[in-house]
Amino acid sequence: MSTRENADWFGREDAFAFLERDRDNRLRLERVEAFLARRAKGQPGARLLDVGAGDGRVGERFARLGYRVTALDAAPKNAERARERGLEAVVGDASEPLPFAGAEFDVVYAGELIEHLFDTQGFLSELARVTKPGGTVVVTTPNLAHLPDRVRLLLGRTPTQTQPLHPYLKLHIRPFTRPSLEASLRSVGLEPTTCESTLVVWRRDPRDPDRVVAASRWLARAFPGLGSFLIVYATRS
Repeated sequence: MSTRENADWFGREDAFAFLERDRDNRLRLERVEAFLARRAKGQPGARLLDVGAGDGRVGERFARLGYRVTALDAAPKNAERARERGLEAVVGDASEPLPFAGAEFDVVYAGELIEHLFDTQGFLSELARVTKPGGTVVVTTPNLAHLPDRVRLLLGRTPTQTQPLHPYLKLHIRPFTRPSLEASLRSVGLEPTTCESTLVVWRRDPRDPDRVVAASRWLARAFPGLGSFLIVYATRS
């Protein structure tokens, strides 16, 4: 899957509207925002890099917490939209070396991006490189071992994140489980400190896939490795 195909799909004007419509994604961002809000209290004005920033709507939320946000996205239109939201924005391909100096950022956020890349270790190495020692890297990604997908696989059905005919899930080429993501982070000098999740989603509305019909928040809180998203916070050594 090429960078161009990803940039074309996510460069659409309405590409990120689901972040407000989808309860699961709203919870994902609320979890990250709560974590970063606590961190911001001890370090006002910290620099944050949003890698794969889309149209800047997520970075804008982080900026309201007091962070100085730099948005990086492969789609020029998204960089323009991020600038319109008041963010510094750079056009760049996350599958290549990041266009920043080493140890430049206090926080690096990569939300729903790593699953789109072939060289995930090269990508994580770059996140570690641009993060200050003691800084934080936040990676979120769909969970390959989401509890309903474990059941689907046992029944001989395709897990959600590996559906080749889905209009946007087909863009996911490197799905992760909690152990594989944490091991990948450790291999580049990033020590995972916390893993969270959002929901165990049992059913969505077939007429409106952004609408969660049946889900368990408790299960995802108690057992993050079973939830639909993995949210891992790591510290650079």
